[in-house]
Amino acid sequence: MPRHPDTSWPVLVSAVLLSGAVAAAVAAATLRHGVEPAPRIAGVRLAEITADYTARAATVGATAEDVRVWGVALEAALDAVAQRHGAVLVPARAVAAGAPDLTPEVEAALKRLLVPGENR
Repeated sequence: MPRHPDTSWPVLVSAVLLSGAVAAAVAAATLRHGVEPAPRIAGVRLAEITADYTARAATVGATAEDVRVWGVALEAALDAVAQRHGAVLVPARAVAAGAPDLTPEVEAALKRLLVPGENR
């Protein structure tokens, strides 16, 4: 029986190389166009903001509704500042160093969200 040389190996090698090239191209396109940058981390002195409000609320006799409205406004202020900076906000005490402190911006946003003149 005559022996035939195996001619399928060049096709197999070509298929492996082609699939590797396609996988590399897909990976490169995904990294370049499909991945969003990681959010930054920023600190907020949340305990300070809350303590200041608690002291003011106690002196003016804020109602439970006032406290609820203030809490909702604080949450909205935190969300707005986080979105504006593309950042994840964490308590300032949790940040060792290097992250910006966005407390003044959160306080300004909170003041804008609350109606002036009310005891909130």
